[in-house]
Amino acid sequence: MNLTKKHTITILIIIILLGAILRFYKLGATSFVADEFLDINSSMAYAKTGVWQNWDFNFGQVNKDNVFEARDSRAWIYKWQVAQILKIFGASEVSARSVSVIWGLISIGLIYFVAAYFTKKKEIGLLAAALFAISITGIIFDRRLRMYAMFFPVFLAFSWMIFRFLEEEYKGKIKVARYFYEKLEINLIYLAPMLVLGAISILTHQLTGNIVIIFFVYALILAVQKYRKNKSFINKYFLGICAIVFSFILGKIFFPAQLGAYTAGIDFPNSHWSYIINVFSDYSNLILALAFLAAGVYHLYKTENLRKESLWLSVSFFSVLFSAILLWDRNVGDQYIFFAESFSIILIASGIYAMLWFFEKNLEKFGKKIIYIPLALALLILPNWAYFFEKSNAYRQTSASDSVNYKKIFSYFNKSRKAEDVLVTRNFRNFYWKGGKIKIFSFGGEISNDKLTMAEIQEIVSQNPSGWVIISDNDDVYIANDAEEWIDKNIPRVSNSYVRGKVSVYRWGN
Repeated sequence: MNLTKKHTITILIIIILLGAILRFYKLGATSFVADEFLDINSSMAYAKTGVWQNWDFNFGQVNKDNVFEARDSRAWIYKWQVAQILKIFGASEVSARSVSVIWGLISIGLIYFVAAYFTKKKEIGLLAAALFAISITGIIFDRRLRMYAMFFPVFLAFSWMIFRFLEEEYKGKIKVARYFYEKLEINLIYLAPMLVLGAISILTHQLTGNIVIIFFVYALILAVQKYRKNKSFINKYFLGICAIVFSFILGKIFFPAQLGAYTAGIDFPNSHWSYIINVFSDYSNLILALAFLAAGVYHLYKTENLRKESLWLSVSFFSVLFSAILLWDRNVGDQYIFFAESFSIILIASGIYAMLWFFEKNLEKFGKKIIYIPLALALLILPNWAYFFEKSNAYRQTSASDSVNYKKIFSYFNKSRKAEDVLVTRNFRNFYWKGGKIKIFSFGGEISNDKLTMAEIQEIVSQNPSGWVIISDNDDVYIANDAEEWIDKNIPRVSNSYVRGKVSVYRWGN
């Protein structure tokens, strides 16, 4: 395998175009879900007012109750971009999600350069870019109004700059930089981009804190190796470990609240083993994916002058994965482990390359083009292509989908309701009845300990001649059991093809 620069650029452009098609295609086909509503509300409020608040699309104004105040400014560096798009193109699923798509395309290009840097093979870079371009989780999160699409490349770039700061030889003529490289073997040229990317990463998501674990494990391994070789603790790895421990102690003493924001979600032991399934969900077979991953780790480790690169990639993936399994005290979710998949993709791409290298070396008599056969087979067998043919996926939302098609349900509501009808539902979904100026009786908020009681729903029905109750399956925790039973027995349920799925729609007084 010996690609020219022209061939490499051409293939990379094709891969990015493929990724763009898979991400932009039918971008508005599925409705907003879960936290997307929170982000569209706060982004729209900022676009309209320049202040992080909660927008009420129903009345076209800032929500007076502002029940989501604690969340409005979270990941503001991502949502600021969404707000600028909303100013220009207005509020729609396509415009709001386009920011994530753009970050997804940045990820495809970035993963090429990072993989090519760590493996010293542009072929592996292209394989990694291709795997992410068709990645199911990549497509899902790059088509969602959430900060995870931005966090993926920012954290990867941050990690890359840390490694270059630690390990890349300084060859310039700046005296200060030369001095630090000679004394500590660190490259000051990458200090500024490392700090900037670190700040952006932290502002995007607190999972950035995992970089501490990555560095600690990486530095501990190399510090032990250095000690066994030199019988001395005087090296940058041991100093880095000491700096982490010292910073943690200082944080505990002087900044307990700030430190607590990062450590509150840590507990031991946990047993979230399903993260293993989540992190390899892009692939048709878990064993096959693990085999390529292992082959990639082995190939890089055995490659001359790539020991540290191999170690950094391996530690970056496995330390985050096992932290998620054993330490993270949060609900298991694909979105939390998504950023770590950049490292597994590079390792799996390295495993595919190792297989191709093996065939090229051992089947030379058949010609160099023989490697295209195992390459084609790997790209046909390894990815989970079946996902794209499922009835419910990133492009199609049916009654069998995990998420509710609020767009379809509320379009039926908007067409069928009378002017005097009231609506009982969770108000943060008001994007789908924007401009309706409907009287809303909300429950649940974002997270609430108060439940809609039977007395409250009885009072609403008795005081309003007509109205609707719309409850999705994940709203049950915000409704008292007796209230839900009363609604089901006393308010007629709507039966219509528009309201199928994990949702219950009731109407009285029609």
